[in-house]
Amino acid sequence: MSTNSRRTRRIGGWLPADQTELKNWVRTLVERVKANPTPLSPVVQDFKTLVQNDPELYMLFNEMLTQVPSKYIDDPSGVPEVRDIDTLFQVFNQLIQEAPTYNTSPQVGTPINAVLDWPMGTTAGFAAFLKDNVNAQFKKMLQAWGQFLTTPASCATLTTNPLSGWFNKAKLHSGVLADFAVVFECNPLEPHYGYTSWDAYFTRRFWPMIRPVAYPDDDSYIVNACEAAAFNWQENVNLLDTFWIKAQPYSLAHMMNNDPNAKLFVGGTVYQGFLSATSYHRWHAPVSGKIVSA
Repeated sequence: MSTNSRRTRRIGGWLPADQTELKNWVRTLVERVKANPTPLSPVVQDFKTLVQNDPELYMLFNEMLTQVPSKYIDDPSGVPEVRDIDTLFQVFNQLIQEAPTYNTSPQVGTPINAVLDWPMGTTAGFAAFLKDNVNAQFKKMLQAWGQFLTTPASCATLTTNPLSGWFNKAKLHSGVLADFAVVFECNPLEPHYGYTSWDAYFTRRFWPMIRPVAYPDDDSYIVNACEAAAFNWQENVNLLDTFWIKAQPYSLAHMMNNDPNAKLFVGGTVYQGFLSATSYHRWHAPVSGKIVSA
């Protein structure tokens, strides 16, 4: 790590530190999918077809499911839970047609992260997910999932189920979600606390004045854009940097997709926050001003 960078949270803190816990979760998912295979949705089928019809992608996707990431070198099993392309896309197909279930691990709310933890940690996986066509298709798949999460069917996990429900008593009386009904706009007397979809729950609002803005008339203050905890802080950032190495320095041109305005931030400071899936997920402008590029 460079001397001008300090990390306040372990990289990948949104996944369990215990790799066995993570692999067990993925294994259970794979077993469930294999026991009840379903036809691929159009967006997942398109993604799979892209991979199968492109020799380079086909090679990379196969290799990323067989290579061993460095962080798993000491894993006695030495193999991933998703071991072939057919299973990978069946798993994707399942995940984008259901709402995340609640669990007590850091992985809560991020099932696709769990599935990709192994393959994206490989050399082949890193190369595959640098491809524009892969990312474009992945975006379409995530958009399809996002659309599902706006439907009433996505309320299936907004229950008091003690194992998987987002309103189970243990969750509502602990941690950041204690006193849920006092903090967030909802109605505990209605089904699903009044939320009409999982997305409505996920992007829930605070009751007025729960989070007043600090110094709203003083532009010298930058407020947190969301309920994020500090993840990293780096000063004197460069326009171009080796963002793929272990220290993960910030490369402004890549972060801003080569926007001409990127050069204005050279030598500046990057603050990166960590946003847990259980946190408030509405975003607010941290400063006053005008958006000129996005």
